[in-house]
Amino acid sequence: MVAPKMRKGTIMDKKEVSPMITWLKIRCSDEKNFDFRPGQFINLQVSEDSYRSYSICSDKPGGDIELVALTGVPGLGANYIKNLQKGSPVSFVGPSGRFFYHVPARKRVIFLATSTGIAPFIPMMKLAVGDKEVEAVTLIFGVRNEEEVFFEDKFKKLEKSGKFKYLISLSGVYGDLKPPYYPGRVTALLPEYLKEGTDFYLCGNMDMIRDAFEIIKGAGLSDFAIYTESFNPNL
Repeated sequence: MVAPKMRKGTIMDKKEVSPMITWLKIRCSDEKNFDFRPGQFINLQVSEDSYRSYSICSDKPGGDIELVALTGVPGLGANYIKNLQKGSPVSFVGPSGRFFYHVPARKRVIFLATSTGIAPFIPMMKLAVGDKEVEAVTLIFGVRNEEEVFFEDKFKKLEKSGKFKYLISLSGVYGDLKPPYYPGRVTALLPEYLKEGTDFYLCGNMDMIRDAFEIIKGAGLSDFAIYTESFNPNL
């Protein structure tokens, strides 16, 4: 595993993928092929003495570093990222973290994410889909409304594998919706997937992590595992 260290980089691309979220692509200046383990993060320097942590959402290691950041709410990190332009120099420490895809996996893998909690799952889900030990991979992804959905193109691409499906939970929407959209919180969709032989990965809002953990633990399963990464909004 690559040890975290201070690195330099350049913004290669940047765009708003929803009213709340900004996507960045960074090219590491001092390492041609930036390596990381899916699930890891970098600490981006956002002022002279301040850093913010962002999970890497690149499809795979060995190239540019892709991140998503919550920028729809003012904050030191959010304001810094909003002011970045293509060609802007950046500094960061990484890769860091011990939130990984575990092998050998069980035959079912469930990913639960809210907002930018989806970031580490982008490369992890690709590993799960390609894992011969896994029969079914399911993502339950939560945002407030359809306008805030992002990365659905990536989900549709994984869906072509034949063993991946995704559900999008809209916590601020009520009434009937057409799949893959569902009203309510991600935890409302979880009980249908409480089956033996399942690995559960949870990432996002700490309240969601706690509630999902209690639901899974209360299901009486004997063959399962829970892996978590919780965070507060990184502003």
